[in-house]
Amino acid sequence: MNLPALGWLPSAGVPITPRQLLRVLRTRDPEGRLFDGVAAHLGVQRVSLRASGRDALRCVLASASRHTGRDEIVLPAYTCFSVAAAAVASGLRVRLVDVTEDGRIDRKCLETLPLERTAAIVVCNLFGLAEPIANTLSLAHAAGVLVVDDAAQAFGALGVDGPAGGRGDIGILSFGRGKPLSGLGGGAIAWNTWPAELPDPRPAEPARAMAALRAAAYDVALAPPVFHALSRIPALGIGETHFDVDFARGPIDPGAMALAAATLPSAGVAADARAAEALRLADRLAPCGLRPIMAIDGARGVYPRFFGLAPDAAARDAALAALRPIGAGATAMYPTALDQVPGLRPHLCGVEDYPGARDLAARLLTLPSNGGLRANRLRKAERLLQKTLMQQS
Repeated sequence: MNLPALGWLPSAGVPITPRQLLRVLRTRDPEGRLFDGVAAHLGVQRVSLRASGRDALRCVLASASRHTGRDEIVLPAYTCFSVAAAAVASGLRVRLVDVTEDGRIDRKCLETLPLERTAAIVVCNLFGLAEPIANTLSLAHAAGVLVVDDAAQAFGALGVDGPAGGRGDIGILSFGRGKPLSGLGGGAIAWNTWPAELPDPRPAEPARAMAALRAAAYDVALAPPVFHALSRIPALGIGETHFDVDFARGPIDPGAMALAAATLPSAGVAADARAAEALRLADRLAPCGLRPIMAIDGARGVYPRFFGLAPDAAARDAALAALRPIGAGATAMYPTALDQVPGLRPHLCGVEDYPGARDLAARLLTLPSNGGLRANRLRKAERLLQKTLMQQS
């Protein structure tokens, strides 16, 4: 079978189901439904819906700075470029902390940072996993620093210390494309008590018809033949990672609000399906030399993608090159550690070496957890990974 003729698998995202589309049209109070659902899941009393996860984080970091009178933010040295863009858009300087092999903040490195000018530390819960946060909270609070529990990739993930997004001083969510709770846009701030004012702009009336049309177009775009064609249009930038501080600000788009409210009731079922797929891929691909990044015992991940570590950078790059022609949806995730992002460098302070972040950026390989990697394509991916990873290691 000629796999490229079947198209390329998207690296993330699942179609909006007909039942969810009906909910878009029938839900009378999507703002209230979204507020109540997020609040109940995270165990918080207050939720503010924003234009995006980036804008939500920007508001929180600016508020933390006003309250503490400090002008620095600590970010993990490997994370989404949008996190760093939100910090710069808030007007603050960025101090990086190295990460472990699994993308968590390295506690030993965090303990060495000067925190006198730090307003907040952002815990990013990479890979759909709830990063243990208790030690970070203890260290931060002792220094008068606030902790942001960023669950943009991890809504629905449960750690040993609670749900991602609900364990810090304040939580951040994103409802963007490919996120565990997707409205194809939008984001939220979630909290119980916060020591400063946060803007809470009111969204416009829900645009149900527009949300349904947007969801239908998204479903079409996820079809492998269509996705393949779209991926070949350079102007669309599909799969590219950019550092961009010029993002929309203000209330959530009404269409995104309606769609996120409609997908919320089935978010848990979808997360369970992705987790089962990630476990299946882990069993199949670990013998090929790809070390899966999975939830620790007692925790639950939501796995927007399957994440694995190649033995080294050369093996990872060889694997990506081999997988691309069969359209397996393999990606390298974020291409570099944050200290290597040109647009961020003028805003960094105390720049050091970040070997953990650079190693993670060089070795990480992701595959779809949306169920598309099956049958002949999966068998070919296994053979290619076995060949490239074992040869290079």
